[in-house]
Amino acid sequence: MDIIETINIINENYERAYNEYGCYYLNNSAIITFGGGYCYEYFTLLKRFYPQAELMIKNDKMHCATLIDGYIYDVSGLVKDPNNYHVADGCDVEYIYKRYPFFSLGFKEYLHKEVVKNVLNKGVCYKKRNKRL
Repeated sequence: MDIIETINIINENYERAYNEYGCYYLNNSAIITFGGGYCYEYFTLLKRFYPQAELMIKNDKMHCATLIDGYIYDVSGLVKDPNNYHVADGCDVEYIYKRYPFFSLGFKEYLHKEVVKNVLNKGVCYKKRNKRL
């Protein structure tokens, strides 16, 4: 399970999906799109592969990220200022749904399908392991 490799696959698939599907309201760069408002969509992609992931939100509520195994990740990889984030509560989620943009349903379904196919092909998604005594 390599989270950074999963992030790279998501980013590559976003850029490919953008070019194939076409969304006039988005940017062709995954970093710009997911770093510029669509960060909750990125959380939903990572959550598919890492079920233990938790939604984190920046203290100023301007960005969200994903907590996985004690580390915070976003589209650019490992977040450099983890103390600037907190676990999102119900009020934070309500804020996200009111203020953050979301993909159109068709593009979202297309992107998720492509990402799932390519992440599973690489075998980098989360696998629960039993601890040995």
